[in-house]
Amino acid sequence: MGLDFIRRAAKGFTKAWDRGRTSLAEPSLFTRYPESRTRTVIAELLPDCQVKVGAELAVCFDGDQLILVQETNQIGCMRNPPPDLVEAVRDAGGYALGQIKQFNPLSGTADVEID
Repeated sequence: MGLDFIRRAAKGFTKAWDRGRTSLAEPSLFTRYPESRTRTVIAELLPDCQVKVGAELAVCFDGDQLILVQETNQIGCMRNPPPDLVEAVRDAGGYALGQIKQFNPLSGTADVEID
């Protein structure tokens, strides 16, 4: 009597997890575009250049180094850029956009965020 009563009175259920299925299928911070992250690198600036924090610039190749170009003037370079950055710039056609995030006047360098 006890087991038959419990089986008739209890609601049936199936073991499954469906509540988070749609949220797992949506793109998130880490699954949307992992290859299009920004990267911040340190660049050496030319002694006579005038730069401002937030200035936009172009990053392109000159031999084996990456140079920073603002409007029509070269303002700095990265002599030994990381290999993954070199590959990303080459895959983007040899050019990338950058922005100066911080200027270090004592060392003559700048933190450049590359898209």
